[in-house]
Amino acid sequence: MTRVTATEFKNNIGAFSDAAMSEPVIITSHQRDRLVLLSADEYRRLTALTEGVTAQDKNRVARGLERHRSTILELAKR
Repeated sequence: MTRVTATEFKNNIGAFSDAAMSEPVIITSHQRDRLVLLSADEYRRLTALTEGVTAQDKNRVARGLERHRSTILELAKR
């Protein structure tokens, strides 16, 4: 995965757009990840994963997340 500053991205948008066709490009600002540039095909693939998810599935996941909320928050701090 490629990681670039916002300034580098702005100055070389064509090159990084081309790079995003084969792998995500992380754009940083003030040394923090801010954006991810990826191909339209990859975006469609990722968003299509949720098309078959039912309301019942979403509720089940939400219950599981709530049940494990404290563990998830603790892990996120690491």
